[in-house]
Amino acid sequence: MDSSMKISTRSYCYLLFWFGLIALGSNLTPYFANDYRYFLVQGTQDFVGSFGDILVSQYRHYFEWGGRSVAHVIAQTLLWWGKPASAVAQALCYVTLILFIYYNAYGIKPTLRLRLMPIFIISLLLFMQLRAYGEVVFNIVSSANYLWTTTIVLIFLLPYRISMERDLETHILVLLPMMFILGVLAGWSNENTAAAVATGLGLYLLFNLRMHRLKLWQCVGYTGFLIGFALLIFAPGNQARLDSMEEKGFDALEHTISSVDIFFESLLACFVLVIMAVYLRFKVRSAMLQYSLPSLYHGSMWFIYTGVFALFLMIFSPNFPARSATPFTIFMIVGVIGLAKVALERFDNLLPPKISKALLILGTLFMVSAMINAIYCTIILNNDQKARDAEILSQIEAGKTHIVVSPMHAYTYKYVYVADVRANPDYWTNKILASFLGVESITRKCDYPNRAVSKDFMPYSGRYYDSECVIKVNQTPDVAKAQK
Repeated sequence: MDSSMKISTRSYCYLLFWFGLIALGSNLTPYFANDYRYFLVQGTQDFVGSFGDILVSQYRHYFEWGGRSVAHVIAQTLLWWGKPASAVAQALCYVTLILFIYYNAYGIKPTLRLRLMPIFIISLLLFMQLRAYGEVVFNIVSSANYLWTTTIVLIFLLPYRISMERDLETHILVLLPMMFILGVLAGWSNENTAAAVATGLGLYLLFNLRMHRLKLWQCVGYTGFLIGFALLIFAPGNQARLDSMEEKGFDALEHTISSVDIFFESLLACFVLVIMAVYLRFKVRSAMLQYSLPSLYHGSMWFIYTGVFALFLMIFSPNFPARSATPFTIFMIVGVIGLAKVALERFDNLLPPKISKALLILGTLFMVSAMINAIYCTIILNNDQKARDAEILSQIEAGKTHIVVSPMHAYTYKYVYVADVRANPDYWTNKILASFLGVESITRKCDYPNRAVSKDFMPYSGRYYDSECVIKVNQTPDVAKAQK
């Protein structure tokens, strides 16, 4: 047995540890903003009460607002289940993501033979480099759009990644329908990821055709992917949403400038990954290792280039939120782990041992302290939400239609997402919650001042006090036109 692939019980204990953390954080995080929209059947005030309701809702959603049917079926299902069931599902998805980053990085089939150090590095890089971590991991609707869909894409891509190393041994009668179904689901994920993968995978299949290595299952999977992608981008609801944005004064030039800014800000937020990718590529090519392990090297670079292209495509999207850097980050991690394996075939250490040890210790201390801080903030939010629910209920029972609530005592930062209502009744979260509650308006008594530092560059936060919430006039939301 290859000593590098021995079963390690420590790996499973570590993954179980992350499962518990993500389940705890997800369970404590209140519902915010779009969560309340997806509690309801699209276009009605009826709560989703069955999977049939979800299908009806997404059929209407497809024509009225957007084509991300796969993501929003997942979102509405999780909301229908409620907590803690949805928190368990979130944790399972997160652990599955870690595993499929591992499998794709090495180009191997799903296996019980896991190595602890790569699993640890993957989890560390996810925690440190994922933009809007709290929103993407703990918030249900955002996680469905990015965490879940990117995991589906990685599952779909794994057979292609394995085929770069060796022929698949799965029976064709199992492989063909599996790849078609996975392809449709993966293509029907989100726009920039699907477009980037469609391009990169298409180039890989053309290379296989040229080398006389193209397989039927590869074509079937890609066909399914293109069908899913077409269902996504040609949804009538996409045009309806774009028309809605244009009615509100969409400025293409201003948006493009802001999107370019967010693109480079995303690269800066993931600077550790970018540096690692550049350094490892240099290390590999300086020793000519791309020729000794060509499949592993080119597979790793394929993920890096596809990830960068996915982020670049967001410049041309009508909406560029920070969370949309998620596929870029995840694909970069796959590529970096793969390049590290190539380099370690020749070099005993990628860095001097003392420096490697110091970086691992610092990274571990940061991850532990930042996660403890995040759980602390979600506990604050959970308690605030219970008090908020009591405030709202008492006012509704008193017949009030203009609801006023107290501020929550935690603020959005990298690891916690707080899309709370504001003092301005026309703020987007206020409108969603007012519609959900069936009242004329809901406002917060005051607003916290905007901060100079971007929330994505704040690794720690704490409790806020009512005395800090003093702004009682409408203020500009702390996001750019492209919606960071």
